[in-house]
Amino acid sequence: MANRLILGLVAGVIVLGLTGMGKEIPIPQEAMLGGKVVIAETGSFYEKGRDGELVPREFQAWPGDHGWRSADWFDVRIEADRGDVIVLAPRLHKFDLWVFSPAITITTQPNAEATAEIWGTVEIDADSVTLDSIAVIGPRKDNSSGHGIEVNRELINHITIRNCRVEGNEWMGIHVIGPRGEILELRVENCHVVDNGSFGIEAQSVRTLVITGCTITGNSEGVHVGSNVETVKMHDNVITGNRDADVYRKE
Repeated sequence: MANRLILGLVAGVIVLGLTGMGKEIPIPQEAMLGGKVVIAETGSFYEKGRDGELVPREFQAWPGDHGWRSADWFDVRIEADRGDVIVLAPRLHKFDLWVFSPAITITTQPNAEATAEIWGTVEIDADSVTLDSIAVIGPRKDNSSGHGIEVNRELINHITIRNCRVEGNEWMGIHVIGPRGEILELRVENCHVVDNGSFGIEAQSVRTLVITGCTITGNSEGVHVGSNVETVKMHDNVITGNRDADVYRKE
């Protein structure tokens, strides 16, 4: 079946989805998404209640009341399944993004002269997600956390951030969150992590941290290696000019 983008308006909420699996989902220039955006698997926004009626599903979205948010809390819902690629138009996108679909990629339109910029926080709440060739920039707006990319270690084994620019966020550029759990591998490749108010890259409870080919400067600490990080692999980076420390490792 040919893939096609579905764009509808349901109860004031834009719902985007794609027929087919493992294909591109374009977010076109004219799709002015804003507010609170969530990406989750097909059919995951509602479930049957006791009386058989559909009720909003809850997502473990950080932050929130005990870490849970109703599907109706998000302004925009995008359906994407394992292997799908979310392709953003190369312009400024003003929204906060929560990602619950595992093994998807979020990137900029191929061969674009500019990079898609997200002004807000990108929270990764699913395993094996890749962010590739996007920018996540500050300053804080609305109810954003003030961090650029947040990685929920309770839900994730592997995460890859490559060819990205994480710049000017009020707090951390790349921040590991979640009350418990462990990330098996966090990879940050060929990224510019610059001028963030707190740490450029912060890692905790990560079995293997890989940082390669990155420029990390102008942050309070360039790389903050926190508790329970077993193996750190850093090479071919430029990590300099950070205010308090270029690389800090907790003893």
